[in-house]
Amino acid sequence: MSIQRIIFTLALGCFVVGCIDRVPPKALTETRMFVTKRRILQYAHTHDQLPPDLASLPPMPGYDTSITDGWGRTFIYQTNTTGIVTLESLGRDGIVGGSGADADIIHAFPTRDSHGAWSDEMVDWSK
Repeated sequence: MSIQRIIFTLALGCFVVGCIDRVPPKALTETRMFVTKRRILQYAHTHDQLPPDLASLPPMPGYDTSITDGWGRTFIYQTNTTGIVTLESLGRDGIVGGSGADADIIHAFPTRDSHGAWSDEMVDWSK
């Protein structure tokens, strides 16, 4: 077998393994949003307030604590007066709206329980 053929075979193998090993951008975004939600609630428990921005969140050892979506854009972080936090990604195209991979990914969650205490880290997305 020639050296060129060996190099080609190794390069092809690396390419195939690299493609199989990738996490789809939407799945990566969802996972990072979930970890970010946990970090926001941990911050609230520790500081008795919501973080002013996502850059203020401390790392969470052992987790992917990136605050960017699967397309490399920073999550949009919003809070309202009732304590609902919204995390948003504008999808693949980075434009509001869209469908398929271009669809926005939006998750909102309450930061306080019915008694006014900070919510548990595992609070459901659907609220």
